[in-house]
Amino acid sequence: MKTVRDPSLSLIALSGLDPVGQVMVEVPPIMENNAAKSAPALADWRIGFADGYLRNGVRETVEHSSGFLQALEVLKAAGAQVVPVEAQLPDAAYFTLESSNEIDKRTNEHRLDALVSDGQSPAFHLFCKTGYPGVCQMFSDGLQGTRVVLWFYGARWARDSLSVLVRVYQQAMQAHADMPVR
Repeated sequence: MKTVRDPSLSLIALSGLDPVGQVMVEVPPIMENNAAKSAPALADWRIGFADGYLRNGVRETVEHSSGFLQALEVLKAAGAQVVPVEAQLPDAAYFTLESSNEIDKRTNEHRLDALVSDGQSPAFHLFCKTGYPGVCQMFSDGLQGTRVVLWFYGARWARDSLSVLVRVYQQAMQAHADMPVR
C-alpha cells in the first residue's frame, strides 16, 4: 500500500458496505463513562498515623492539631485509606540499631505504604537516623492560613514512594484549597 487511499479502500471492501451509498451509523450518547474516569491519585494506598503511644505498657492518647486532622481528610479525599495505629515509644537512653523498629512493625502489621505525623513522631523519627526514609514538609492548612508541619515515614524500601506521596499530597492539598466552601 503506497497511499492512504489504498488501506481505506481495503477496509471498505472488507466491511461489505457500498462506498457509493451514504454510510451513517447512529451512536447512542454515553451518560457516564466509568472507564474514562481515573482512579484517585492515592487509591490503594494505606497510610498510618499514631493514634496512641505505648510506654512501659501505659497507653498515651495523641492529641492531633486541627491542621493535621485536615491533612488526614485531604489524604482520604485523594483515595488513601488512613489507618490509626498504636506505636511503642522507644527508650531514647537505650536506643540502638538493634532496637525493635516501630516503622517496620507498623508497616508490616497494618500493611501500610507510609506513616504520617504532625511534627517529629517520637516513635518513628529516631529511625530516620538509621537509614529509614523520612520527609518533612510544611503546608498551609488553607483555613486560617496557619502552617502544618507533616512528617512522612516509610520502610527502607519506600524511599521513592515517599517522594511520590508528598508530591501527590501537595497536589491534593492545592485542589482541596481551590474547592468552593459549601
